[in-house]
Amino acid sequence: MLFMLNSQVDEIKSRLSVEEVISGYLQIQRAGRNWKAKCPFHNEKTPSFMISPERQMWYCFGCNEGGDIFTFIMKMEGLEFRDALKLLAEKAGVQLENRSHDNSGEKSKVLEILDVSRKFYQECLKIKTGKKAFEYLLDRGLSKNIIEKFQLGYAPDSWDLLSKFLKKKGYKESDIFSAGMTVKKDKGGYYDRFRGRIMFPVNNISGQTVGFSSRVMPGADESHAKYINTPETVIYNKSRVLYGLDKARMEIRKKDLCIMVEGNMDAIASFQASVENVVATSGTALTADQIRIIKRYTDNIAFSFDMDSAGIKAAGRGIELALQEGMNVSVITITEGKDPADCVKNNPELWQEAVKNPKAIMEFYFESVFAKYDANEIEGKKKIAEELLNVISKISNKIEQNHYIKTLSERLKVDEKAVFESLNILKQNQPSFRDQTNENNLEKKNEITREDQLQKRILGFIILYPHFFGDLFLDLDNFLFDNRIKKIYGMIKNLHAKENKLNNEILAKLKKEISTEKGRKSEKDSLLYLWDVSALSIESEIDKIDNICKEAEACIINLKKIVLERELEKITLKIKDKGDNASKEDMQMHKKYTDELNDLDI
Repeated sequence: MLFMLNSQVDEIKSRLSVEEVISGYLQIQRAGRNWKAKCPFHNEKTPSFMISPERQMWYCFGCNEGGDIFTFIMKMEGLEFRDALKLLAEKAGVQLENRSHDNSGEKSKVLEILDVSRKFYQECLKIKTGKKAFEYLLDRGLSKNIIEKFQLGYAPDSWDLLSKFLKKKGYKESDIFSAGMTVKKDKGGYYDRFRGRIMFPVNNISGQTVGFSSRVMPGADESHAKYINTPETVIYNKSRVLYGLDKARMEIRKKDLCIMVEGNMDAIASFQASVENVVATSGTALTADQIRIIKRYTDNIAFSFDMDSAGIKAAGRGIELALQEGMNVSVITITEGKDPADCVKNNPELWQEAVKNPKAIMEFYFESVFAKYDANEIEGKKKIAEELLNVISKISNKIEQNHYIKTLSERLKVDEKAVFESLNILKQNQPSFRDQTNENNLEKKNEITREDQLQKRILGFIILYPHFFGDLFLDLDNFLFDNRIKKIYGMIKNLHAKENKLNNEILAKLKKEISTEKGRKSEKDSLLYLWDVSALSIESEIDKIDNICKEAEACIINLKKIVLERELEKITLKIKDKGDNASKEDMQMHKKYTDELNDLDI
């Protein structure tokens, strides 16, 4: 069974290139023989995420995360290996062995239950039970094709119809509850969470249903909850999911623009009007995580929201977050209908034209705020400055920020210095929206020392330029402290002594020997992964290196300095502790380290 699994993994890898898989999630660009992108796992402005087609791997030199297509999908989608395997197998056209859902992991089981539930709701929409819901969707201007495309459904007004259906399929009550499809009764037992509602499946980036958003039937009691969403589960985190992104991401990249709307119906209607680079927040506040997900595809975001004060206020936090992340933000205004769904129903061409002419966010804010207050009155000036500086303070680009400070001072006829002072006071008193806790924890967890970096770089130079081994890399045994690097270095050094030369062909044979030799697979995989990461570390910056030998030599000298300074510090403390009782050997070692350090500085 294990052999069969490994062969299926290899078959999937042979059919899917690493750059093909990753380009479905990130904007990638050529970097010599490799590709690069901004890392999706930590916040960065300069790309340090490298993709190697030759090695079929990826690695980020900013947060030190890396792996193959399976580890990438697992991290991006929050999946277990078996779920990533299934997802990539479908993409590659590889038939996996059928496995009973009884033996699957928790995440797999939840995905299965949600998939079965979605199909159940879809069928309910097509029969007499869902006739009113179906007619409502048609009345909202949706076509049968778009209803099918977005897999819309209907949850019958029953306390346990879905539960009974799922239990007949073999799922336990506790698993159905874990999937968020039922609610626990106070006195024990469960009842269906969604009843008498139009169902909108919420999918992850790969199109798998991870939750539901639901709307009460028109005419029913809307006083309690017009909209109900799936609660947080092992696969659903509302702050990291955007409705419609699975269908919109390629068009977002193609148009280099993400249109952000508030409701599910707005997104669906936009698709029907052939504007497909659109996603929805499903009525919740836009989060920093969602903004960063959008940034994988584009740096441009256009908000379309109700033009009343409540709509503008609701979008305000998302706009500020987007500005903080350095995105180019604009606003789409519509002149007919209260939202994009109404606009599309009444006049699709009007929506199509509106999205072609978004207004820059600061231009929109300047117009709306100056229209609210009298700029000739002192109170008006204060109100205008207060509202606009609150937004300007969120702009991360200092040149752009200074531009709007100057514009504001000119339009208010106030000294620019005074406006800057007001901005600085505002910044001191406002909390940052950016929550970097997870990023900082990730970087701290994966933080590597300068010594670690130098060891990897040196190994990378050896692997890529083995013909320099005899001249540059012969005396490093006492300076390598990573056991895996030390082991690889020892193998290469022995091979050099045996062959009296080294070249890329000889090293390729050694690498193959490591992969086929007896021993624990995890240990061999660790060595091979380190081999590839070390080589990629040099390939990623090869265009910046003028002289390979000088750069490699500089790495060796810096590593030796770190190690010698550390040893000198140890022996100095030892001598200090012993005082007059310090041994002759200790003094000799002190002199040895001192002399060697001095030699390195010559």
